[in-house]
Amino acid sequence: AVVVGLDRGLTFDRLTRACRAISRGAKFLATNDDATYPTALGTLPGGGALVAAVEYATRIHPIVAGKPYEPSVKLVMEVLGHVSVVVGDRPETDGELARNLGARFGIVRSGVTSSTARVVPTPDRDGPDLLSLVAEALGSTPQQVLSSSGLHS
Repeated sequence: AVVVGLDRGLTFDRLTRACRAISRGAKFLATNDDATYPTALGTLPGGGALVAAVEYATRIHPIVAGKPYEPSVKLVMEVLGHVSVVVGDRPETDGELARNLGARFGIVRSGVTSSTARVVPTPDRDGPDLLSLVAEALGSTPQQVLSSSGLHS
């Protein structure tokens, strides 16, 4: 099997070996298909960018293990059982995972999704960050949540 995910050390030789193995019949697995991921330095290409290169070169579609695909849905249900809410910053993975689990979706705008971006699937809750969503769920303010938890902003 060839497993493709985020690989900051990817070389053309490794890409070639992966593509050849898949073309000769190795199973093609992807950890996720996120196009990008956020960092302190800005958005960088994600594992999905590398998966796309291998898929394009081999014309073979991978089995994606990560959110929101069936392997991750099965694992979440197996380990956690019923899930009420999924919170995340990426609607196409976190939001779809929520829908696939029959859960509500809360989006935080502190990651890859800007505060003005249209979100599909439509979130049940929308906040600038996780603290705001927790405060809203508790009927409180972020400051009250922090003070009652003993944490400080």
